[in-house]
Amino acid sequence: MGVIGYNLANLFNFKGRSRRSVFWPYAIAVVIALFMALMALTSLTLSSNFERIEQFAAEHPEDVTIERGPGRYSVEVRGDHPEMAPVVTGILLMTGGAFALIAFLFAAAIARRLHDRGMSAFWGLLPVPFVVFAFIAMPMLMNGFSGESPNLGLFAALMLNNFSYLISLVVLIVLLCGRSTKGENRYGPEPAR
Repeated sequence: MGVIGYNLANLFNFKGRSRRSVFWPYAIAVVIALFMALMALTSLTLSSNFERIEQFAAEHPEDVTIERGPGRYSVEVRGDHPEMAPVVTGILLMTGGAFALIAFLFAAAIARRLHDRGMSAFWGLLPVPFVVFAFIAMPMLMNGFSGESPNLGLFAALMLNNFSYLISLVVLIVLLCGRSTKGENRYGPEPAR
């Protein structure tokens, strides 16, 4: 069984240890697969938005100017048409689903990798509060763009949150890249591979 199969077979095994050579090929494969799936779903959602705009333009040619060119697509809607606002709920839901799936697929593998370093699995939760805050605050911020003025304090908090998330993610990646503990540690014997 390869390292990807091993990690998939151990999705619920939070005990023991995993070396870098077992963790990283799996992590890279999961990130690439989920990124490709998310890009495909986002593309479908955006395509649906463009179709809606095209239909609105056909029905209201006096209110819409569409310009197309190589590598660009520009739409100008004159007047107040809140129904033409891009539908971002679907994209946010897909992104939330992707983060939930990544958390599910990575949780045990990260725990075992941190155990191999002699560290508690709780270090793997470092980015989680920032992701949770973003998924709570982002819809609130987007709702502020429909009609009333946006909440600049919330925007600033999201920017700080995103910066903090990136720092926590870098810290976690550095922890996951570290060397294994030699010999047995409190999480078990040194893995064979």
